[in-house]
Amino acid sequence: MGKHLIFLTITFTLSSAVYAATPDCRQTKIENTEIQMCLTPGDIFKHDVYTLKADKVIIFSLVDDFVENVKLKHTIPDGLTIEFPLSKQGEKSVEISGGCVPVSKDQVEVARVCNFNWGKYQIVKDVRFDFK
Repeated sequence: MGKHLIFLTITFTLSSAVYAATPDCRQTKIENTEIQMCLTPGDIFKHDVYTLKADKVIIFSLVDDFVENVKLKHTIPDGLTIEFPLSKQGEKSVEISGGCVPVSKDQVEVARVCNFNWGKYQIVKDVRFDFK
């Protein structure tokens, strides 16, 4: 019985990995920082996930319901710190803001368009993810 349970667990894990959705990612470079915006589609009637990365580090990963109006504020602490280069804009605080808003046709959501600013820099501009 134990061997069968292990076999079923391995089979389920491998099949889940094979059928996992592949992210659709777009890259750009802003001030020597590689920015990546990705959409990982959910299964039918499941939520999509939007991920923003800077230099391969996840800044956020949000489901579609919560990615329309994003505001993240970071206050740089005093002393020695490790900061993203885009956070060093001469102010004590920097904000990432923007969103991925729905685009509809005939009352059906057909795409999302993403725009994000990191302080004074627009890091994601009119990135469109079309749904098939």
